[in-house]
Amino acid sequence: LKIGALIPPLPLQSCLALRPCFSRMAGATTAVKISGRKGRYEQFINGTYEQMGAIHNDRQVFVTREAQASYLFHTGKSRWVVSKRVDDGSACYCYVEDTGTDPVQAKGSWICFDQDKEWRADTKVHITGALASNDKFVKLRMSLDAELDKLGLQSADSLKALWKRLDFNGNNIVSLAEIDKFVLEMVSGGTWPAWLNNKPALMRAYKKTTLRGEQGDAWVHKDEFADLLLNLFWFNKLFMIFSEIGGGDRRMDLGEFQRGLAQLGLQLTGPEVQQEFKKMDTNGGGQVLFVEFCGYIRNRVSPDHNKSFDSDISSGETCGKVMRKSHGNRGTHVHYITKKCGADFDALETKVKAIIADPAQLGPLWHSVDFDGNNIVSLDEIDKVVVDQFPLLNHKPALARAYKAATRAGDGDDLVQKHEFKSLLVNVFYFNKLFWLFENVEGDQDKKMNFAEFKRSLTVAGVMKSMSESEAQNDFRKIDKIGGGVVLFDDFCAYFAAKMCPQSLQTWG
Repeated sequence: LKIGALIPPLPLQSCLALRPCFSRMAGATTAVKISGRKGRYEQFINGTYEQMGAIHNDRQVFVTREAQASYLFHTGKSRWVVSKRVDDGSACYCYVEDTGTDPVQAKGSWICFDQDKEWRADTKVHITGALASNDKFVKLRMSLDAELDKLGLQSADSLKALWKRLDFNGNNIVSLAEIDKFVLEMVSGGTWPAWLNNKPALMRAYKKTTLRGEQGDAWVHKDEFADLLLNLFWFNKLFMIFSEIGGGDRRMDLGEFQRGLAQLGLQLTGPEVQQEFKKMDTNGGGQVLFVEFCGYIRNRVSPDHNKSFDSDISSGETCGKVMRKSHGNRGTHVHYITKKCGADFDALETKVKAIIADPAQLGPLWHSVDFDGNNIVSLDEIDKVVVDQFPLLNHKPALARAYKAATRAGDGDDLVQKHEFKSLLVNVFYFNKLFWLFENVEGDQDKKMNFAEFKRSLTVAGVMKSMSESEAQNDFRKIDKIGGGVVLFDDFCAYFAAKMCPQSLQTWG
């Protein structure tokens, strides 16, 4: 998912009020319902939002009950917004102007981002009060929201990046061995906790996913990946709990079930426990398999596996259909789409490093760019060579920002000179690779990351396994020159390029 645009800018005094402020809040849980949206982002706007037990800018924060969460919060000055994350609200699905403390009391029309990428008032969108859910499993889901977000198991953007890391050869299926290796790397990199690396839980989560999936084979397909991760989370969490109370028979009775729910924080009454147990114990035998219990709890708390991360907007898999719909079959008769994968980037990475290390290859490449021999090249000249010789890197936003990074690090002008060419070439490659891996940045040009996100990005990119925690912290501090605790994604890309290919920093020509 890409949130399509920034909302119209606020005055300076409003921006000063957009500093996030989280704290716990007391009081009864309330809920609101937003309905009536038809069109772009309707699946992320419409829904019932529960109060999540925190405040942001002195107001309540609400979150949907869906697996792909949306958040309703106030920017701190003049707007309630619906967004995929709680931040300053500068990028969102929709908003309403209001300075009050209750979104239900907002009087204006909701402004939504339409298909043509324009903001318009949608008078059909309404927000009303709703009854908070009394389902204790829903409340458990809300309490785990932050943990699931931290692990990257809810955000469509995070799921896409994780899948690209896992599906190295781009064939849209992965094996148990590939998943096992992936989990080990995420844990060893410090992005996931050690308790998620549990082989028995992994095998059962894998089996549960493949048996439940639409394909019915022994592979996990792309549209089953979010399902697998949720199963992996719950099977591991429940393995920890029931290794203490469930014995070694891999079955549980009513008493073990009740003790396990209590350790999860679910304080159900006796009749409630019996009612939930009967939903699993369909034959009335008084016992259920542990794997059945894991699947049941996972589906009660996180009911939907998230397929939204597979619905790329005009991606390489669907852009042919988009072009034909707009321009007819003639729009694509001379084009074909090649899906990018990690193996393609690895092969090209070897080639790029060989070019910059060999003047016999680097010289002719420079002359093909600098065809008029004036020792300076523009963005348009670079773009032409990329399209002709490196089609894998034909991505305009990544190219533009790689070009900007190279000129900024060089002489500071708007042209690339010969001695900056190595840096540019490496930037173009690694900016493309990271844009592909973390594709949500295309619509979020000022994306920032804190240290936890920085470390997770290094892990997904396959680098963190060779770094210690202290090394990662030192590198982060070098990028975060002002000490604000966050770095821009562009600065991360430039850092990553220099780290992966330090030869690019050596002058040439």
